[in-house]
Amino acid sequence: MCQVVKKEFKIIAEKHTGLYKDYAELIPKAAHQFLQRASNLAGTEVAVYEPKASESHTEGTFYVGVLASEADTLPEGAEFLDIQHTYGMIRGKGTEMGSLYSTLDQWIDEQGYSRDTLENFILETYHPAENDVEEVEIYIPIKA
Repeated sequence: MCQVVKKEFKIIAEKHTGLYKDYAELIPKAAHQFLQRASNLAGTEVAVYEPKASESHTEGTFYVGVLASEADTLPEGAEFLDIQHTYGMIRGKGTEMGSLYSTLDQWIDEQGYSRDTLENFILETYHPAENDVEEVEIYIPIKA
């Protein structure tokens, strides 16, 4: 279920900031607006998060966008991200996001890995599945 992957993500995305406590609302809304404006972009939907550093860290940066093979024509306000790292990864139903994160966090600890989230982002990719249940892949940066 969980695994270590070394992966490169090329992403056309739009940058936002917001309160961590509002992410569950802010991110889908920002993604929807971006995808409507950038309707010429086709690709796997992705969200990129600045990890929360501490309890007093209440506001973070996040990006919403799509995986791209190269920096195509960027929609207004978008930027091209090229992110490469080693990750602990899990895939499951989007409706089970909380338990997927818990499972992956526990697995990273059990395997003796440490998170590498000081300057590295957490990524989620979204994959439409049958019966309208979206699959999500979660990538947490680790020191390998």
